[in-house]
Amino acid sequence: EDIELVTLLDGGLDALLADPGQIEQVIVNLVVNARDAMPRGGRLEIETFNHLVRTPQRVESGVLGPGAYVALRVSDTGTGMDEATRSQIFEPFFTTKSATGGTGLGLASVYGIVSQSRGQIEVESRVGEGSTFTIYLPAAHEVLLESGPEEPSSVGRGRETVLLVEDSRPVRK
Repeated sequence: EDIELVTLLDGGLDALLADPGQIEQVIVNLVVNARDAMPRGGRLEIETFNHLVRTPQRVESGVLGPGAYVALRVSDTGTGMDEATRSQIFEPFFTTKSATGGTGLGLASVYGIVSQSRGQIEVESRVGEGSTFTIYLPAAHEVLLESGPEEPSSVGRGRETVLLVEDSRPVRK
């Protein structure tokens, strides 16, 4: 109730080739972390926009290559992170929360989903000033151009054998 939620959503976003459930998980994990970083309230901003990269850019998770991207930015006015914390945020089980406060899998999951989608993550943070996570996912037309036309399938009927191993007779049947 003490957090002001602001959304700046571009109505003309390019299409993505991504699992909607996984994108939802990215948003939820970033928003939960932002909320936890603002125990006394603050401002949480969620923004979407198209982003064109002309020359490679170094970001937290690697290199953002030239091309068209759809960006998701989540910013907060929370506690922020120092450089030592920031260098470990995508490591599985790393958390700044108490033993009962979190698993340390939220940002590791975000990193995995974004990487799997061939995207990158940019992180900006200063202690006492908050954090901004910007997720860049390739626009669908960029992915299609990179992969090129599909080869016609040459898979025909084969002589494969499927082996089923199951202890339970009813399940085997």
